[in-house]
Amino acid sequence: MCLCSRKYTIFISNKMTSAFSLRFPEWDLTKSQFKELDELPLMETPGPILMILAAYLLFVLKIGPALMTKREPYKLTTVLLLYNFLQVVLSAFMVYRVSENSSNNTSSKQLEVVLYASMMSENGIAPTTCHTHNTSTRERILFDIWIYFAAKVTELLDTIFFVLRKKDRQVTFLHLYHHSVMMIGTWMYLKYWPSYTLFFIGFMNALVHVFMYTYYGLAALGPQVTKYIFWKKYMTKLQLLQFFCIIVHYIVAINKTECPPSKGVAIFVGGNTLFIAFLFLNFYFQNYRSRNLVKNKTLEKLKRSKVIDDENSEKVKSD
Repeated sequence: MCLCSRKYTIFISNKMTSAFSLRFPEWDLTKSQFKELDELPLMETPGPILMILAAYLLFVLKIGPALMTKREPYKLTTVLLLYNFLQVVLSAFMVYRVSENSSNNTSSKQLEVVLYASMMSENGIAPTTCHTHNTSTRERILFDIWIYFAAKVTELLDTIFFVLRKKDRQVTFLHLYHHSVMMIGTWMYLKYWPSYTLFFIGFMNALVHVFMYTYYGLAALGPQVTKYIFWKKYMTKLQLLQFFCIIVHYIVAINKTECPPSKGVAIFVGGNTLFIAFLFLNFYFQNYRSRNLVKNKTLEKLKRSKVIDDENSEKVKSD
């Protein structure tokens, strides 16, 4: 009786699916879009990357602050200099990548210089052709996106250093959300929906990070150097410009390409980029525009008090 009932239920379900054109996808989180992705570190299953994210949030929100409660902040000058130098090199590497490839015609190895910028100039910033159909081009695209993903993993150390140096004001919702979502989002995009359109995003982000980590590295030397770093106030503006360019490019790219992502993926990427841009814009107004307003008001008060003092002194002289 139960067996007949089960068969009847399956029959009705199949009829409803065909009648209403319903599609129930079978989710397999371990299945990559391309098999060669599983050979790259951290890409076979979502387990390791989720463990890294959980450990990161647990440390920066709970364990780290608890450990530092009765401790003096660490200076970490040498560590920060080395870390920021490596981040500058990695970011520059993503813009200007030198890879060693085997030649098909000869047994010798050739040194091939690959620029993200030159690759985009060859194939177009928003190409129509789906470059992932070509095996050799696809392998290069996948590896370059993986480098970008690996950079997002290493950038979690930014927050770790903030906690160890007791820079609690730096550990904001914007900071945590940006680092967490960029790492997880890049992993998901690479594993399930890898696309050439990510090249422009990686190029813009890496270019901004060259300037950002250069600033952080120099700032680690102390206030005697920080006062000469003139581009700090332009960093947030540069990041906002980056988001604007990425959003415009992504809208154009997904409408031109032969292999666009699903609507859900496109909405997630576009919506998340807009949300992060909004958070950065809010940060900019709170930290720079408000400071300028306070500074201007303070100057006005000083001028008024000076005028009043001058008037009083003139009255005293006349008396």
